[in-house]
Amino acid sequence: MASSVQQIEPLWAALGPDRAKALPGLHAYSGADNTGRFARIGKPTWFKLFMDPENDVIEALCTLCDGADMSEDLQLTLVQYTCIRVSSISELRWHLFCKYMAESEKLPLTLGALKQHILRARVQARIWGQAAVHQQELLDPLENGYHRDSDDRQLKPATTDDPPAPGAIVEMDRCQCKGNCQLTRCSYKSKNLSCTDLCLCNTQCDNDADTHYDNRASDDNSDG
Repeated sequence: MASSVQQIEPLWAALGPDRAKALPGLHAYSGADNTGRFARIGKPTWFKLFMDPENDVIEALCTLCDGADMSEDLQLTLVQYTCIRVSSISELRWHLFCKYMAESEKLPLTLGALKQHILRARVQARIWGQAAVHQQELLDPLENGYHRDSDDRQLKPATTDDPPAPGAIVEMDRCQCKGNCQLTRCSYKSKNLSCTDLCLCNTQCDNDADTHYDNRASDDNSDG
């Protein structure tokens, strides 16, 4: 495979300093190896949108790269950037479902999942934004879109901060375990849900809401 050297200065001049600074944030947000990507939306589409947004979008993408806090307003700016011509993520999901009868994995992220994606993009963009820094100041992944798996203790993406279904629907379901729900064979534990009073597991369940809270608290304490 032939290699070539790409001159950066003409690209910088064509983009302008603000957009050039926002490029790592755009790459992390629109899809990288360890941040995930949006179904059916490639880099050319994202770059075309990148060249025509309002200044607040460029500011939000730049913020992914620097050490500033990712405020709720900046997150909502990126949400609107993703929605393009509709007013909300929910409206976009409904529009695509009705128009194309799209399968769930081909629909845009829910708002809760998108916010977790923004946090993960921030972790990666922050690293790229410090490419020339010898001693980088890294973000805590456990506070930015990741959680520690209770079985193998590895970092895994946090899928969403929203419940998987309305509370009434969750309460109608139940696990069928006969033991204490320690293993991921438990249908609730495998989905990172707490068992409820309707589940068939015994009173010594290790996956109830209280145990979930205690495990998260112990993880926080051990990491600190």
